[in-house]
Formats: sequence, C-alpha cells, structure tokens
Amino acid sequence: MTPGLSRRTALGAGAAALGAAAVGTAAPAQAQQAARTATAATAPSATPANDPALPVRSQFLGREGTAYDAASQWSAHRLELALVGDLPGGGDAEHRFTVRFTTDDAARDGIYRLTSPGEPDAVLYLTRVGAGGPTLEGIVDRRSV
Repeated sequence: MTPGLSRRTALGAGAAALGAAAVGTAAPAQAQQAARTATAATAPSATPANDPALPVRSQFLGREGTAYDAASQWSAHRLELALVGDLPGGGDAEHRFTVRFTTDDAARDGIYRLTSPGEPDAVLYLTRVGAGGPTLEGIVDRRSV
C-alpha cells in the first residue's frame, strides 16, 4: 500500500468497484442496492444489517472451521475461518475485531468478497500473515472517534 492509503480507503474503493460492476450488469433495483453498498463503505456510522461492506464480529464469531469462497478482481480462493480475535484498546467489539483464514499458497493481499451458504456476505481487505502456512488476516476497526 502506498503512504496515505488506509485499509478503509482500500475497502471503500473495492466496494465502489464492486458496486460499479453490479450497476453495469444488474437490474435497476439491484443497481440501486449496489450503489447504496458502495456509499455505505465511506460512512461507518451507518451500519445497515447484512451490508457486505460493513462486516461485524457476530457474522464470524463461533463459525471457526466454516469454509468461505473468496473472490477478488484477480482471483478466487477457498478460505477456512481459523480465528476471530480482539483488537487492543477500547471500543465496541462488534465493530473492532480481527479474522484469520487458512487458504492456498496462491492467495495474496487484496479485497475479497466472502460468501458461504447460509451466511451473510462480507467484503474485507485480507493480508497474508505469518510464516507457518498460507494465512490471510482481515482487521475491522470502526471505532467511534
């Protein structure tokens, strides 16, 4: 990432790109929903239920071992949720957490749309971490300032 480009900025840009792609191919109602999703990524105070651009801890908590299909602009991978963790400091844990996934060696840093049957979708910026195998981590920190 370049200086001055935060994960939140990257997530907002990715959500906007997904919304733009949906606008080009979706029916009018779906296009309006995609535009609302892209706009919500830049407004953390508005957290509509099941908004993929604004994932919350309860979407992942207790679902360790769940498989997710992760799609980015460049690739797709199968992920398995390994950990839902805390972030240091205060704040609402529902909006401040970390998730780790195990995956294949080809997975790289990027913005991914995570889907799993029966689970709400989530859009996260995931980064490779650790040296013990292919692990991707996502951090959500929507602390009220």
